[in-house]
Amino acid sequence: MILFVVNETSGNGRSRSIWKRLEARLVLQGVAYERVSTSSAEQARGLVRERIERGGLIAVAVVGGDGTLHGLLPALAGSGVPLGLIPSGSGNDTARALGIPKNADRALALILNGHTQKIDLLDTTAKNEQSQLTLTAVAIGLDAAVAADVNGSAYKKWCNRLGLGSLAYVIGLLRTLGRFKPRDVTVTVDGKTRRFKRCWLSAITNVPTYGGGLRISPSAQPDDGLIHLCVVHACSVPRFLMIFPTVLFGKHVRWTQYVTQLSGSEAAIEASPPMLAFGDGEPAGQTPLRTAIRPGQLDFLISASG
Repeated sequence: MILFVVNETSGNGRSRSIWKRLEARLVLQGVAYERVSTSSAEQARGLVRERIERGGLIAVAVVGGDGTLHGLLPALAGSGVPLGLIPSGSGNDTARALGIPKNADRALALILNGHTQKIDLLDTTAKNEQSQLTLTAVAIGLDAAVAADVNGSAYKKWCNRLGLGSLAYVIGLLRTLGRFKPRDVTVTVDGKTRRFKRCWLSAITNVPTYGGGLRISPSAQPDDGLIHLCVVHACSVPRFLMIFPTVLFGKHVRWTQYVTQLSGSEAAIEASPPMLAFGDGEPAGQTPLRTAIRPGQLDFLISASG
């Protein structure tokens, strides 16, 4: 039995139309399945936990985006139940990192015929002991402020309707840049502390991309047992605007005077005043925070070729 979790609001309602087509295919192929349709992460998480406890599931499949997956991580981490994805969100960075096709029929084929790969998770505890698991990235600073602006915005809905979900993050950046103020940040990775002046962002990543395809940590892999950090610091607004377009191709790492890449098993970040944090595009509190890698927590259904 495969449990499909359909986010009714993901991709501006695109998940609903995708599911109708896929359900017809499941019936035609005689696949045993159940469906949970929800717009609430908390409700979906509770239903998935309950269904896992009952037993008999061969997989859980999400029809949605990174945010939908994010809400289910506490229920699926360490459960041993394979997880599949039919991407229909705005960013779809999980699908991009794992080679899951945008085409819903091909993505379904992976769930029905693919094999599992062990995937790491980020375990983050923020100020006031707010804790969460994250699959793609924890964004801190400007990128978190952009995520806050994008979420629930009218322009995000229009971008999704046009099939240009990534454009929403560019619009959010342009809207946020003028009012964001860089701050001094202290970053500690595996016990080694570094201080950065005028920090724009500190991204803690588990995959190469975030924000709908920005290659913020080109060397990151979701199964390498490491957290990866990208810190952008000590640059003016004009310089930042020169660096930003190169993130699309992962070429920003060449600006070593302003971009620092770090990796390790755990990291702590402090800022004065505190900076906002978002994980998988969802609110994750604010600094100070600490993040540790949790290797092999998810069994993800991907293509046999990886």
